[in-house]
Amino acid sequence: MTTHSVRSLALSDLLVIEDDSALLEFCCSATGLPLWPQIRVMVFRMMMSDLLYGVRLTGTSNAPKSMTRSASTMLRSLLNNSRQLASKGGRANICITAEGVADQMVGGRWFNRLTDHFVAARPADTLVLADHFEWRWPFPRHHGRMIMHAPWQAMNAVRGKMGVQAVHYKQAKDLVQLISDRAQIHMGWELDAERRKALTSTLARKAASMPWQYGAYTRLLERVRPKLLMVGAGCYGPAASLIAAAKSLDICTAEYQHGAVSSGHDAYNFAPAIQNSAIYKRTLPDHFLGYGKWWNDQINAPVQKWAVGNPHRSARIDGLGVQKEAQTDLLILSDGIEFNLYLDLARSLRSHAEAMNLKVVLRPHPLERTRALQMSKTESAGFQIDTNADIYQSLKTAHTVVSEVSTGLFEAVGIVERILIWDTPKSRFGYPSHPFETFDSVDALLQKLTYLDVGIREERFDVEHIWVGNWKKNFDNFLISQGLS
Repeated sequence: MTTHSVRSLALSDLLVIEDDSALLEFCCSATGLPLWPQIRVMVFRMMMSDLLYGVRLTGTSNAPKSMTRSASTMLRSLLNNSRQLASKGGRANICITAEGVADQMVGGRWFNRLTDHFVAARPADTLVLADHFEWRWPFPRHHGRMIMHAPWQAMNAVRGKMGVQAVHYKQAKDLVQLISDRAQIHMGWELDAERRKALTSTLARKAASMPWQYGAYTRLLERVRPKLLMVGAGCYGPAASLIAAAKSLDICTAEYQHGAVSSGHDAYNFAPAIQNSAIYKRTLPDHFLGYGKWWNDQINAPVQKWAVGNPHRSARIDGLGVQKEAQTDLLILSDGIEFNLYLDLARSLRSHAEAMNLKVVLRPHPLERTRALQMSKTESAGFQIDTNADIYQSLKTAHTVVSEVSTGLFEAVGIVERILIWDTPKSRFGYPSHPFETFDSVDALLQKLTYLDVGIREERFDVEHIWVGNWKKNFDNFLISQGLS
């Protein structure tokens, strides 16, 4: 049995459990698609939660749901989809998936910071397939034609629940057992009964629904007839059926970068047995449209990498203009998992920051925003909860940015004077290499804030290396390369 200290844990230690071609023998009998992508990130996140985080992930969701709101939104989604697919015969040369969590209200209309810049580049030629966020109705919009993913997702869930059979449970149980055995042997990590049950149940339902899901996406794509399918989080696994359906129709597939990637990111780095598998590649996009060469060099996913840029960052940098504002905020960026950890950091810094004429501002991850805004004044006494939908507005008034693994650390480059990464097992795992100064305690952070030379190290990366410019030209060049002039 191999053991690993927390300080030395690296993604390569985890990837060894999937470095076995036997995992890829578990496939959907109807589609031939491997089942491992459906739970891969879930398994790794469970391991990471035990070994790196102060929370325990079980694979089950306790998110509250409003049945009235969801039913109303579902009905509106069906009506909207019928109307949109009737328009122009439902055709579009580009189909792009979008997550509602990235929607922002701008001038009374919704704008998706990840996808709508691409949509605006080809508005008449693009159809958006959008996920809801908290069943919010995302209209009116700034751009384009949009159909809602919810009806397909709901039917997929029903098919999985109603169609699951003993053969699906056996497949799921055997695959989970194989992973559990390899994790025990190579990592000394045990998959407990609760998690084993959750993974088996989840995978059995996904296996049962996969034939219908693959067929439904094939029919949708046959109707839309795109030449390009752009997806977010395409390497994570859940989009496998959509991507494979597109490939079966000879549709080019590309993932647009939606956040930080690194050599410590489990969704974008694979063991050799997976990386070299033709079966697994069916579930992955053909191309990855990265923010810059630095990000692309971090990942080993078997995709063709393009340095396109970050459209939203470019737009927001231009929008910040030349007007100067007082940069007095000590901006703490939460990670979407351990919000209480960042609450404690904000509370620890508030009195010290005031003495340095700084104001502590805690920015929740988008997934934590609803909870953070519901905090009482007592809970947030002495510091401010950042309510800006757009991080660039927050960066404009930031003197210092602090986090562990947030993309915001990189977004602050060229805008904020001081950028510091919290040196923890989590950040060392997530960012094995990075250009930032580090601190390992509140005292160390306070000490570094008294010096003028902290922030990005002297051997820092060139901004263009991280954030390549002229994204529109780069995107056009990509489209032209795929026959979309």
